[in-house]
Amino acid sequence: MDVVRTQLMTTITEFKKNPNVEVERAEGKCFAVLTNNRPSFYVLPPELYDQLAELIYDIEISKVVEKRLAENRPRVKVRIEDL
Repeated sequence: MDVVRTQLMTTITEFKKNPNVEVERAEGKCFAVLTNNRPSFYVLPPELYDQLAELIYDIEISKVVEKRLAENRPRVKVRIEDL
């Protein structure tokens, strides 16, 4: 059984008829598009996509930072006034 991770859903048939109408009906919220009663894909507003992209970037960059901190590289002291 598939889990639908949104409260709003539409069918692929309705979505294909007029995607803009379905997006407007969602009123800025995410919704799932179902094919044969199973989630086929999710539609989300650009603002939420941007937030998710930022979170993914933060997770990825934190791994790089943790790796570099563990390398015990020599540190250079810098004063903010010198920049």
